[in-house]
Amino acid sequence: MKVFLSWSGERSRKVAEALKDWIPDVIQEIDPWVSSQDIAKGGKGIEEITHELAATDFGIICVTPENEASRWINFEAGSLAKQFKIAHVAPFLINMKIADLTGPLSKFQATVGESRDDVRKLIGDINRASAGRMVAEDRLERAFTRSWPELEQALLDACRAPLLEGTQHSIERSDAEMLEEILLLVRKQEYRGTNLEGKTNQAEEKLSRSRRISEDEFILASFAKIGWQVIESSWENTEVHITARHPEGSEAFLSRDFIERIAKSLERPVVVINDSGNVLIRGGIDSP
Repeated sequence: MKVFLSWSGERSRKVAEALKDWIPDVIQEIDPWVSSQDIAKGGKGIEEITHELAATDFGIICVTPENEASRWINFEAGSLAKQFKIAHVAPFLINMKIADLTGPLSKFQATVGESRDDVRKLIGDINRASAGRMVAEDRLERAFTRSWPELEQALLDACRAPLLEGTQHSIERSDAEMLEEILLLVRKQEYRGTNLEGKTNQAEEKLSRSRRISEDEFILASFAKIGWQVIESSWENTEVHITARHPEGSEAFLSRDFIERIAKSLERPVVVINDSGNVLIRGGIDSP
């Protein structure tokens, strides 16, 4: 069974990596996945994340005081909840109490990382979620008791490790990158919805709205990252038309590679126009 470990920030990444190494020591059938370790060198990260999400059954969100207020951590938690049962999404707290959680994260059954009892319960939940591959309770208890000190120390090390100047900035995922991952979650949910027997039109419309909202947010964040302002985005037949403005005094430009990445993420051709309606650049399938 796949367990997807979500993180944002240096300490959160260290915690996710510690859990990845430790969980299989307790339940050998579990295959944890964390992007900071498992994206192959030279590979296309977003495509590998897509592949992993397609096979994921349980999500753990590593939450620290530094990232708890991040709207993307909260947004990603909500997106994971749409893909999995709500009981299969667990915030994993470091240097925090459950009472510290606010917003969407507060509706989940959180695990306090420093609490042996809490982590034991989380392991039990993961074990039960693995259905036919469950480990017997007595074996699970022995494995947990034997391996807990190792995780406890790894979490302490993650908390105590100093953040070098510039480190947090360099590994913090950008708004655009996190939105790209959220887009994958929405598409995964949409795909499941279209393959369920007895689906309703209302459910289909809700999924389409979720996808459109995520795509609009992704466009805004991506253009903002390179210094451009999006005025409007619209779907014209099979293309996405984006009206964007070049800020005065900015040296930002729209590269072909940038537009091709946007088109690939949206899975349709993209046309960028200015305020006057003139085409600035095209990208995507069969673009000239």
